[in-house]
Amino acid sequence: MNRHKGDKCATILSTPSTLLPLVLWRFTRPHTLVGSAIAIPSIFLLAAPTYHSFFTRHTFAALSYAVIPALLMNIYITGLNQITDVEIDRINKPDLPIANGDLKHSTAARVVLSSLVISLVMSVVHPVFSTSGLQVALWGSFLLGTLYSLPPFRMKRHPLLAAFCIVAVRGTIINAGFYSHALSSAFVSAPVSSTGVGVLGCLLHDWKCSLSSLYFGVFGIVIALMKDIPDAHGDRIFNIQSYSVRLGQKRVFNTMKNLLLLLLGAFGGALMQWAVMARTDSVAAGRGLVGMGCWAAGWSANREAKKVSPEDSGEVYHYYMYLWKLFYLSYLVLPFVK
Repeated sequence: MNRHKGDKCATILSTPSTLLPLVLWRFTRPHTLVGSAIAIPSIFLLAAPTYHSFFTRHTFAALSYAVIPALLMNIYITGLNQITDVEIDRINKPDLPIANGDLKHSTAARVVLSSLVISLVMSVVHPVFSTSGLQVALWGSFLLGTLYSLPPFRMKRHPLLAAFCIVAVRGTIINAGFYSHALSSAFVSAPVSSTGVGVLGCLLHDWKCSLSSLYFGVFGIVIALMKDIPDAHGDRIFNIQSYSVRLGQKRVFNTMKNLLLLLLGAFGGALMQWAVMARTDSVAAGRGLVGMGCWAAGWSANREAKKVSPEDSGEVYHYYMYLWKLFYLSYLVLPFVK
């Protein structure tokens, strides 16, 4: 009797809720939303001339004005992808709210459209906080996110174009855009040349911006191609020529695992070297600890990968979500490499 009740409770708890607020929360793809919510404050801290300068009302206002439209743009991009992939998701991700019927197509479209409009309007209306960096981050994400999902473009059908979108958004647009926005809106008194405040200037002249863009661009590729591995069956049916479809799930899994290990190993080694060159003990300690953390993350990622069968969608998805945790952690420690 007790066992029967326990099984029934477990079934209820594992069944996705159909309450509209919880359905909408699932629709946002929360793991991507959390990633954006962590990334932008970390980028602000990295750009801050001192840690103390981050903790001011003006900085909080500039940060809030970046986080809100960024989260709305995140909802637009992930929501548009679900709206255009309903049939594929019924095979690959049947628990998503549109695919399983919990959310009407019309409701999803209204949420996506309103999120887009508010985000883009916020990028241009404020006399101080609507900086060129914020506009690059939001309008660039909008453009590439739309081209990625929406017919007739559907860049996701072509592996190289899909990879370009991911590197551009996760690397250059997000990191350089919000880094430039931080310098322009929050830390205007910092000793930075006028050519260095723009997005291109930050990428070319500020090593913190360029290297963080490189790191998260490569990490973004790893996460995106890992996501495609469990989706290979549905992608094959609907002629989405992902690398997992073209090259095989095992080959893509091993390649992305090795790329991640190379990324973490290389940046770990570089940070240890920069720790030796640091001008102060506190900076040296921060870089050294983050460098060792990169190596520890690489060891952990390799250990977890050994438990995964690339043909088992459940195991690969579990590893994919584990990589998101490393992604979050990377942003959390980013300010300590200053």
